[in-house]
Amino acid sequence: MKKDNMPQVARFWNDIAEEFDTIYTGRKGGFARFLDQWLRKDIYQRFDWVMERCGDVRGLRICDIGCGSGRFVTEFVKRGAAHVTGVDVAPEMLRLSKELVEKDGTADRCDFALADVLNWKTTQTFDITIAIGFWDYIQDPPERLRLIRQKTNQTFLSAWPRFWTWRMPVRKVRLQYIRGCPVYFFRRSQIEKMLRDSGFEVVRCDTVGKLFCVEARPI
Repeated sequence: MKKDNMPQVARFWNDIAEEFDTIYTGRKGGFARFLDQWLRKDIYQRFDWVMERCGDVRGLRICDIGCGSGRFVTEFVKRGAAHVTGVDVAPEMLRLSKELVEKDGTADRCDFALADVLNWKTTQTFDITIAIGFWDYIQDPPERLRLIRQKTNQTFLSAWPRFWTWRMPVRKVRLQYIRGCPVYFFRRSQIEKMLRDSGFEVVRCDTVGKLFCVEARPI
């Protein structure tokens, strides 16, 4: 049985929650903003990709697995989603999420759960489920994919770090060996097989920067 690394992941994201959110807020120096736009460009690109693939979300129920500071959650509500649920393992990320939706006036149509999808006790199902910036930290995705499949009625959107890019060894050293947070990378064939084995049909797989962004639907 593989070791559960989620406690390490939760601690890491809890510690850097505010630092990470400055990628979206821009509350940092000009040089740091430039580095974000250069080195982390696909963080912005994956956001645009998700919104494009979701299309018209009016009246839909959406779940964001690994919601972080709530950027996708509040945007979906602004675009007319009936209800959005954010799930994350880091309490500080959920605190930022709740502050954001209150500030944006979207809190009445969203809720948040402090949980890993493995132990999230809910009977809810969703029209769209997304897991973006999530699989980077998951050693063994299939069990979580099967649970996501049970909760997804129409569309599942996910982003996976590509296995071999120049950024892979940099992230491995910076995150895993220096900061103690495990990080993983995936081949396209591996991702597509895991999705198929979990009950999804892969609709498209796009290369977005150093990521594979995948649209799938339950079968």
